Amino acid sequence: MVEATKISKGQVIFHEDAMWRVLDSTPAHVGKKGRYMQIKMKRLDDGHIETNRFSSSDDIETAYIETRRLQYLYPDGQTYVFMAPESGEQYHLGEGVVEDALPYMTYNTEVKVEFHEDRPLRVNLPPSVVLEVTETEPAVKGDTATSVTKPATLETGKVVKVPGHIETGTKIQVDTRTGEFQGKA
Repeated sequence: MVEATKISKGQVIFHEDAMWRVLDSTPAHVGKKGRYMQIKMKRLDDGHIETNRFSSSDDIETAYIETRRLQYLYPDGQTYVFMAPESGEQYHLGEGVVEDALPYMTYNTEVKVEFHEDRPLRVNLPPSVVLEVTETEPAVKGDTATSVTKPATLETGKVVKVPGHIETGTKIQVDTRTGEFQGKA
């Protein structure tokens, strides 16, 4: 149990018999009612988002989260197969757990997966990844000297805006938090 004022973004809490990920936690003060925490949270079972107010003196149960380092191997029907490099143990993660990470993962991508009592919750990517451009328009003469951008399809199927001089086959670095081009790899 943790005091409501100590809850922060990213934590997993229990509320109304469900697990929730905290998306935002904001302290507030309302006249005679005193201080409270306004917490925006997402239910892990179905993705429902809601905002709740907790008194600053309320105790909230937090979940113990274990992080495991895994490598992405391949899709297998409705699941995605990951492997623990140390033990070779394989994990089949559902689409709901990996959907945000899929546009950035290729074979052997190393990620950190959050678990609660052997239940996978979320895939955490590194801040940036290197991916190959599989399709983009050829550079137009003169566009390489200006800040003109064009769409480029990456090996995972993700489309990002890249500078005009980037060609098909070029490996680029992509920010996994924003999905933006960072530079050539």
